[in-house]
Amino acid sequence: MLRNTLAALFLTASASAFAADTPPANKYVDATDWPVSEAGMDRFFEAEARLNAAFDKVCGDTFCEGDFANLRPLQLRCSIDATKGTFKQCLWAFAGSHATVNPKSGAVQVTAKTFKCKLLLAKDTPAEAFYELTKGDDPLHAKLPMASVSIYDGLPGCIN
Repeated sequence: MLRNTLAALFLTASASAFAADTPPANKYVDATDWPVSEAGMDRFFEAEARLNAAFDKVCGDTFCEGDFANLRPLQLRCSIDATKGTFKQCLWAFAGSHATVNPKSGAVQVTAKTFKCKLLLAKDTPAEAFYELTKGDDPLHAKLPMASVSIYDGLPGCIN
């Protein structure tokens, strides 16, 4: 009887110690890992592709007229508060370059630049609402959920 009691206490103590050593789950996760690891990949990459296509449609008449006529979206990355299912932050990276040929030497000279643009998300924007916005006809100009601005509204101050 004493042996069984001691064994039970040992197992309980060991389980408690193991549980205490287990780190808590991360509060913030990549949007591709919400609601669980890799579960949001298809949905997020579809949203990114729609935003990239919308940017390509307006680029020639707006951002792509200056020094960086070949401006391209590189990557959209967002963090989600896993406990609430809301966005914390999204950054959209762009790159562009300008190349010239030196007429005397024939050397090609390139000026390249990257831009990191923060989406003007309202605090605690629900992930579901954001994804619905990106499914619309014009996700770049649609008002962001719980906000009076669009994704487009944040780009001119970032891409210059």
